[in-house]
Amino acid sequence: MTSAQDLVVATDYGQIYIYSHIEWPDDPEEINVFHDALDDALDTKRYVGSSRGCIDLVTPGQWNWETPMRVELWSGEPSLADTADWDHEVDIDFDAPEGGIVFEPSGGSARSASASLPPGLYRMRVSGRGFGDRGTVINDSYRLRLWPRHQDSPPVLRKCWPRWGRLYPDENAFS
Repeated sequence: MTSAQDLVVATDYGQIYIYSHIEWPDDPEEINVFHDALDDALDTKRYVGSSRGCIDLVTPGQWNWETPMRVELWSGEPSLADTADWDHEVDIDFDAPEGGIVFEPSGGSARSASASLPPGLYRMRVSGRGFGDRGTVINDSYRLRLWPRHQDSPPVLRKCWPRWGRLYPDENAFS
């Protein structure tokens, strides 16, 4: 690991948007990047989706204004040795053409957070733990491990939290 940053980010409507630069279409009515990333997360049952530079991290809790988020930068792909310590893991591409990474809760809140990140093309391993059922106190936390990538790759669900299906039994969970 070359660097690590520990942040506190906000979750709202069960989502955290993660981006560096979003590719907005010429016609804003044509596509909604946030909805498309959510659709990707739910339709694939990865609960981490992407669209045009925006990653949507779906969380088991409705909201948490103080969600721990660790951002680690690696020179190469990190080991999978601690996968057992996490409830859910997904590998996904992440582009930071101008550098930096932003965390924004769904719903347009002004509670965004950011971390430094050199410009580049990355593979990101999103790990989450401390998950619980709705209606319970959820002490979820997340870790992002980023390393340089040399080609685009499809997202990979490395480990799936077994109770996602009870929280979001169909794709209309956020409608």
